[in-house]
Order: sequence, then structure tokens, then C-alpha cells
Amino acid sequence: MLLKRVGVVVVAFGAVVWVGAEAPWDDGNDRWKLVADEGSVVFGEVVATGEREAWAFGWEKVGIKAWMPMADGPNRPTAFHWDGKDWAEQELPVERGEIGSVVAVSPSDVWALAGTDDGGTSALHWDGGAWTVARTFPADEGFFTLAAAGGDVWLLGDHTAWHYDGAAWSQREIPFDAFRASARAADDVWAIDITAAAVHRFDGKDWAAVDVADALPTEPPPADDAPPSPEGPRLDSITADASGVWITGEIGVSPFLLFQTDTGWRSEDISEKSGRMTHSEHPVADGVGGHWFLGSTDVNGYDSALAHRDAKGGWTKVPSGGELSSLSVFPGGPLFATGAIGGAGGVFRSLR
Repeated sequence: MLLKRVGVVVVAFGAVVWVGAEAPWDDGNDRWKLVADEGSVVFGEVVATGEREAWAFGWEKVGIKAWMPMADGPNRPTAFHWDGKDWAEQELPVERGEIGSVVAVSPSDVWALAGTDDGGTSALHWDGGAWTVARTFPADEGFFTLAAAGGDVWLLGDHTAWHYDGAAWSQREIPFDAFRASARAADDVWAIDITAAAVHRFDGKDWAAVDVADALPTEPPPADDAPPSPEGPRLDSITADASGVWITGEIGVSPFLLFQTDTGWRSEDISEKSGRMTHSEHPVADGVGGHWFLGSTDVNGYDSALAHRDAKGGWTKVPSGGELSSLSVFPGGPLFATGAIGGAGGVFRSLR
């Protein structure tokens, strides 16, 4: 089973006018150019695996659902590969379901979770030549997220996990209900909890909780228009990379960034710097110590904006002119996004 989080929706009256926001063209706008006209990936995931190589994943309706969208019916997962010049569809070894979590270790080592129509999960692997089913898990396993690094792969769910060490799979219990995960090495894997604002780390032997309680915000900033939330802060996404561990979250409808410093963990209110990030898209490393974020310009997080935090903590934010669902970049390569801008939908390339 694959999980998607539903964010808080706030009804607001009035509008914000962004000076200089141009009307969309048929193939994007002055900030984003459509490079793969593939509607099945509008709500999917793009993953750059090299300077001139990337993947985009999604799903399309089949059967009665194809012409009656509200009807029950299956989906067909889709995958498109960019070879530095063209995007082309690649065959997947599963015919039904949706693609969820995706992680790329290298151009010839890409993993994806495919949710099946019966609630099960298939772990798919790309070895540089073809996609194969590495292992299939029944519906009662309930895996939600994926992490991989250094030849190791983790499928994490509700207090249970499957671990692949490069030779064999093994199942083990974990002390939390996993929502998102990220790995820097086989002995440095991080994950966040779906039921609490908690962080966990695997050190090569055991999973253990990481104390971030003192750094978490306890109440929304004064400008937050949402009613008080009895649940407190929640964590939405995580990226562990060479520059540190970066976690996004929300309290009320105000986003924050949680990260490590030389003196410990701290959080930063990013309400004005990024806007809401309701797609739970993880921070994307830019290769020089900074990160890209999929923010927004409206209180509900629907009108996407490209936000960037540089290595020194400086922020910029540019409206996208549409609704984006994922971001990815490989150092030295183009910044890609999936989503819809005007009447165009598919994979977009940043023009800035």
C-alpha cells in the first residue's frame, strides 16, 4: 500500500497579485518549458540520475476508469526515460497500480515502489538495461517509503521493514511508523514518523530515535490564519545528503525547516520564504550546499513556487505559474519538475 498525505485546506478571501507573472504558453511559460508532453506524470515523480539522464514516473487510467474517471478501476503505471536528448516511454514489469516512492543511487541503480490494485507493493529495480521486480510484498505489509544508498535498500512501513543488503532480503521490526526516508550510506539512514514529529536513524546496526524535540516549533507564527491544532507540529519530508539532514514540516498551515547545525538541531519558519509545501516534496540538493523546495504562493499550497535556500541560508522564491508535483536535479544538469502549467502537463525544465 502506498500512502499520500492530505494537507490542511484553508479558505481565504481575496487574492495576491504577483507582479511580473506571465500568462502560460502552450508549452509552459517564461520560467518552465514542457519537455515531455506526458499527462500520466502530471502528479507523478521525476528523478534526475545524471547530468544528462533522468526518469519520470506516473500512472494512467485504464478500462472503464479511462472514460469515467470517478468509476472504480485500475491504473497502469508509466515510466519515461531521458537520455540527454529525448524522453521515451520504458516498459515496466507490472501492468497495474501506481508508482510511489522512487530513489536513484546511480544511473544504473534506480528503485521504485509500485502499489498494486489489491493493496500490495512491488519493489522495482532498474539495472541500466531493464526494469525487474526485485520483490513483491502482500497488502498486509503496508510499505510506504523507500531509501537506498551504498548497495543497501530499505522498504519502511508501520513498525516493520524489509532490508536488502545487496545479496539478500531480510525482514525486521522498527520502533516507529515510517512516512519518509533518506539514506547517505548503508550505515546512515534517516526516517521520519507519520504518527508523531519524530526522527529516527539507522547506524548500520540498529534504528534509534533522534532527539529533535527542543528544536520543533510549539505554535504557529502570529500570521497563521489556521485555527490552533491540538496535534502540534508534523514532519512531511526528509533529505539526508553531504550538507546535512533537512526536514520539512508544518504547524497549523505554516511550514518550517528542521536541520542540524554545529550546535544541534534548529528550526526555521519558512512561511514567507517558501510558502506551503503540501505535496510533501523533499528538499532537493543543488550540489553546492543549497536546496530547492517546491513551495507555493497561496495559503492552500496549490499555486506552486520554486524556492531556493543557498548554503548561507539566503532564500529566493519565484512563482511557477502552475501546479508542480515534484522536483529533481543532478549537479551540473537541468532542474526538472512534473506538473501542469496552463494547458500543458508532463515534465518541465527550468529556464532559470
